[in-house]
Order: sequence, then structure tokens, then C-alpha cells
Amino acid sequence: MANTQELAARIVQARRTHTLIDPGSLASCKPANADEAYVVQQLVLDELGGCAGYKIGAPSPTAAPQCSPLPATKVFGAATGIRRSDYARIGLELEIAFSFAEDVDHRLSEQADDVIDAIDTMSVVAEIVDSRFDGWPKVDPLLQLADLQNNGALVIGDTRPYDRNFDFSAPRLSFYCDNHEIFRGTARHSAGDPRRLIAWLVARTLETGHSIPARTVLTTGSYTPFYIATGPGVVRGTIEEFGKIEFEIK
Repeated sequence: MANTQELAARIVQARRTHTLIDPGSLASCKPANADEAYVVQQLVLDELGGCAGYKIGAPSPTAAPQCSPLPATKVFGAATGIRRSDYARIGLELEIAFSFAEDVDHRLSEQADDVIDAIDTMSVVAEIVDSRFDGWPKVDPLLQLADLQNNGALVIGDTRPYDRNFDFSAPRLSFYCDNHEIFRGTARHSAGDPRRLIAWLVARTLETGHSIPARTVLTTGSYTPFYIATGPGVVRGTIEEFGKIEFEIK
């Protein structure tokens, strides 16, 4: 436990000071497995003031997902914009997030179809990807998992009632940073239908005896190539037949 506490303290300090950690300095406190990385996540979150969401991802339609809580102070609406000085780097990804109208607890079936049918809203979101480690992305995956899966912030755009008939596996979309086209066309999600990630998170949460509060934001991974913004500008994303997001990097 002391090792997980040491790593969590280093990550929290890096977040607060906007400095980077040398992964080579962590030989004594690197997580031995995913369970230890998840312990570090919770210790970091406790220091940062609580949870407003989760990010969930999987590299393929059959791969096992992983997740991370999102600090409440780093989940906000697009009108707020983001400040470059708050991040070591500003990576941009366009995603879809979901939420439930009621608390997710033992009253909800663990059957995937029932979980998906209970979704209440869906939102166009952009994840700000950042890492507390020098040399990223060439960093041990367990360190990245401990570091809230490289989350910097989540910016929320248009939100609408959940549409179960929307094509979540291959939507048409566009994503720009100023005049730079990050992506335009039909996108493919690495996890296939990203809603399977929601069902997985609910099952994992219920298995551990916990719950997910109503309106917790659950974002499900990028539809677009990863792009690092190098200066101030305006980020614009559109998912056709769904909605938009627009925010400023100050």
C-alpha cells in the first residue's frame, strides 16, 4: 500500500505543479498489476476532490476494457474553454458520452441489453489527453492506467436524449482545431459499439458493491485520430444527426 500511496502522491504533485515525472524514478512504486493501478487512481481522485465521470476504453471490439474516474474539477461545459497553462500538453479526441437519469445500483439488471436500454442522454464531448509522465506515450501501460488513463479534462458539448437507433459504430463526423482538419468522414470506433463499454462499467461497478450516481458522465473513447494542439485556438466538432461541440483553447 505504501508504494501505491507514493505513486499517487507523485501524480497529484505533478498535476498541481504542471511538471512531469521521470518514469525511471518510479522503480519502487510502479504498479504490479491493474488492480494496484486502480488503487492509485482512487487515491489520486480522493486528493483531487471527487468524481464527476468515467472514461472507458478498449483497443478492439473483443478486448477487455479499462476505465478511470474523471476528477470533478476537470469535467465542464464547452463555454468554459480551457487554459493551456493548466496542461503539460493538450491532446484532442472527439467522443460520445452517456449518462443515466437515476443512480445505477443493485436495482439495475446486470444484463447488457437492460443496461443499455436504461441510458438517458448522450453528449458530444472532447477529451483533453494529458500525461504526468515525461516521454509519454512511451510509458508503461500500468503507469498510464494509474495516471487516470492520461486524462487531462473532459469538455461537454451538445447533449440530447438517448437514441438507441443512432449508428454509434460508424457515425459521420468532422473535427477541427482552428483551420486544421483532424478528421472528416465516417469514423470507426476501436471498441466497435461503444455502448458495450457502458455495460461493462456497470457490471464491474455492481460486482464491487458500488454505484454510479445519476448524471455521472461516461465517455467511451475516441472516434478520431489523436491530435496535439500546439497553440491557442478554437476546437470544433460535429457528429452528423447528433450535435456539435465548440470551445476555445486560451
